[in-house]
Amino acid sequence: MSSDLNKEPERKIEEEQQEKGPISTFKEFLSYVLFAGIATIVDMGLLFLLTEYAFQFNYDYLISAIISYLCGMITNYTLNKYITFKNTSKRIAPQFGVFSIVALIGLGLNELILWFFTEFTFLTYIYSKLLSVVIVMLWSYLGHKKFTFKLFK
Repeated sequence: MSSDLNKEPERKIEEEQQEKGPISTFKEFLSYVLFAGIATIVDMGLLFLLTEYAFQFNYDYLISAIISYLCGMITNYTLNKYITFKNTSKRIAPQFGVFSIVALIGLGLNELILWFFTEFTFLTYIYSKLLSVVIVMLWSYLGHKKFTFKLFK
């Protein structure tokens, strides 16, 4: 009987997920996009400020991009954990660890896209970043939905 009691919260979560229809999933995605947008504003604002005013050496936009991305990542985690995915897990450190892995893969994609389009096309680093944002946002949403906030409920 006690094992049935332990499984009750799992059943409740599964039922809630099954009840999620396409409209609910779409609203969740829009919420993610909104908060990713806020994180992107933090990221791009810092990218611009650091590149234009703080660093004075070659490839400064790539170093600025790492710092700004990490600040955006913390913003994104906080907003999406509590608002988009309504995640109540108290296991913040391991959850943020998984979030960071997904986000660091996103950072790698970001750096690759930013470098490639800035160095090999006519795009400036800001336009390259905008292109990167779209691609990395899709990766991040799926990664966080399937791993970060699913593993730690």
